[in-house]
Amino acid sequence: MALFALIYHYSEDADLVAAHRPEHRAYLADLFDREVLLVAGPLGEPGPPRGLLVLDVESEADVRAIAHADPFTTRGVILEHSIGAWALSFGANRLPT
Repeated sequence: MALFALIYHYSEDADLVAAHRPEHRAYLADLFDREVLLVAGPLGEPGPPRGLLVLDVESEADVRAIAHADPFTTRGVILEHSIGAWALSFGANRLPT
């Protein structure tokens, strides 16, 4: 398995985000329960609304599939996303194994 960072760029439409947040969080909870999602949360200011997910998967293709299946993506909340392989340098002992 390999670690990847997935960064979401959200719509600034607060009503759209709020309407689909429960589905999105349920989706993330399932990924977390399956130990695919390690950590996730919004990125703060400055900048547009964004979120960071750290995933433990086989490939970038797996990350793309996860992003495309997210209800935030299918409902138009995610405007774009970026993916990067992530090499953990510090703090590995604090992540679940």
